[in-house]
Amino acid sequence: MAKKNKKKKQEQEQSDELVSLSPATEAKYEAGKALREDVPRSSHAEWSAPADRPDPVAVLEAQAAQRVPDLVPIRYGRMLVSPGTFYRGGAGIMAWDLAHTPTTNMRVQCCGDAHLLNFGTYAAPDRSLVFDLNDFDETLPASFEWDLKRLVASITVSARDNGLKPSEARDAAQATAARYQARMDEVAELPFLQVWYERVDMSNILGAADGSGDKGAAKRIGKIASKAETKTNLGALDRFAEKTDDGFKIKADPPVVVPIPLGMVKELDQIVDKAFSDYLETLEPDRRIVISRYRRADFARKVVGVGSVGTQAFMMLLMGDSDQDPLFLQFKEAQQSVLAPYAGKSEYKQEGERVVRGQRIMQSASDPFLGWATGTGGAKKHYYLRQLRDMKGSVDVAKMDAVGLARYGALCGGVLAHAHARSGDAAMIAGYLGSGATFAESLAEFGDAYADQNERDFEALKEAEKSGRIKVESGV
Repeated sequence: MAKKNKKKKQEQEQSDELVSLSPATEAKYEAGKALREDVPRSSHAEWSAPADRPDPVAVLEAQAAQRVPDLVPIRYGRMLVSPGTFYRGGAGIMAWDLAHTPTTNMRVQCCGDAHLLNFGTYAAPDRSLVFDLNDFDETLPASFEWDLKRLVASITVSARDNGLKPSEARDAAQATAARYQARMDEVAELPFLQVWYERVDMSNILGAADGSGDKGAAKRIGKIASKAETKTNLGALDRFAEKTDDGFKIKADPPVVVPIPLGMVKELDQIVDKAFSDYLETLEPDRRIVISRYRRADFARKVVGVGSVGTQAFMMLLMGDSDQDPLFLQFKEAQQSVLAPYAGKSEYKQEGERVVRGQRIMQSASDPFLGWATGTGGAKKHYYLRQLRDMKGSVDVAKMDAVGLARYGALCGGVLAHAHARSGDAAMIAGYLGSGATFAESLAEFGDAYADQNERDFEALKEAEKSGRIKVESGV
């Protein structure tokens, strides 16, 4: 049986190809197809840890050395909740691993951390609710399959966390890769401007669910959209601030939210003034006009995410002329991408600019207030700024059954393909991928093998806690 399956894969490698390509894309398609000789699609199934693989805990400790010391135990605590949360914080670990797998070197603007929880809803500048990638801390040009492997493996890890059967995890992972493949095929023949302008509106997702007759899915999607629409700046004011005699102030919730009152520490005020001034210079003039209508009211440190915990992150409350006109901005530290040691350094010396530029390339619609700034002092940390909450929403992956996870994985796979096609050569990638099952099956095998690796690394972090090698703060 094993020989029969191997022969079948070899036949697919030789014969599998797309059809109905236009003459303009034929040469690119053939170039992509030719890459199969050097990097067979079936080779992407491979994963076994090399003998020189870095200690995963040591990788996290090296990252911790560049982070706020009192927040590092919170990061470890969040990572130790489950293999899934460990995976979310382990982009730096996986970056080395991806660089040591078969690589096509067909470069696109990569997310760098394209796990399934880094997709979600947010408001486009026209206030429509869209679905897209929404985290770009690690973005960098790199080989397209690095992003896809991280996404597919996250599907398998999540399936295991949810108690799904191995066959169900495999099906969901394969559906994710297959949809990426099919979507890349679709965009390869489209005019590039059409690819650039296209986006996934939540209204279209809801309409598709309604049309399929799946009332349960339509109801769940409707709830996600409705909840996201409440996450406005005004909603954030209710959640994060309170009215005082001096106006609205950010509420303390240590160690997650720690207010740092403006006007109390001269040195801090100077740092914030400089950073905010730098930020405004990165905005287009019309955006600066908007910001000029608001006054800075309060400032606080805020712990965010899992992998980001320990990097500097702040929230700033700005108020307009009335109590019903708030604007929350988030300052988030940008460090070197985890992909940089393997894919090459960014062309941007300012890491916040790297994040913003990469986000604008990959997203079909982006926050109009994206910008970047550099802190003062010896460290001169790099930051990027965005709205704190602007109809951001996410799917509760932990509650997904096998069918739901496969559908969501396919949605994310299609979105990732579109994001890659905005900067990469879609026809060449499509030529490499082909139209058969070889690539998707191989990625599903990789997801299974890497989920095993992730569990071993998770256990290594647990042992580090038990031995006292790391300090952990749980439940924060």
